[in-house]
Amino acid sequence: MDNWYLLYSKPREESRAQQQLANQGFESFVPQITLKKIQAGKTVLKTEPLFPRYIFLKPNSGLNLSVVRSTRGVAGFVKFGQALAQVPASLVHSLLTQQIQQQAKLPEHPFKAGDKVEILSGPFAHLNAVFQQAEGESRSLILLSFLGQQLQLSMDNSNLVANH
Repeated sequence: MDNWYLLYSKPREESRAQQQLANQGFESFVPQITLKKIQAGKTVLKTEPLFPRYIFLKPNSGLNLSVVRSTRGVAGFVKFGQALAQVPASLVHSLLTQQIQQQAKLPEHPFKAGDKVEILSGPFAHLNAVFQQAEGESRSLILLSFLGQQLQLSMDNSNLVANH
């Protein structure tokens, strides 16, 4: 297996550099990681580079260093002295496999529409309700029958448990 070279990109231009390299016929890889971040009071999933500013480049038969160095978004090759930094193909393959596995694990809401749930605490503790829909990642809309009326409540998921 061939080793891959390591490129250093300009700040926050990994995707631009990767696109330009692909346009020139080079195979490159930027490992990504999906993280939960809080923006404007809401938890959102953000995908960002695992190694900011680093791009793995698979050498091809006609690797021209000056063409790669002058690519938009690329700052240059990572070097140790005069030698180009090389990364074993097995490591790149391992990173690619882990990225695919992480992307396959999409976050799921703990309940589905129509599930029976029990309220754990608060004024409606120990009452049964029906889950209606997710309200963000950490809250749920539930339907509660109380004193002969149907109440729609928004409740934190940590306050609910599935009731079979």
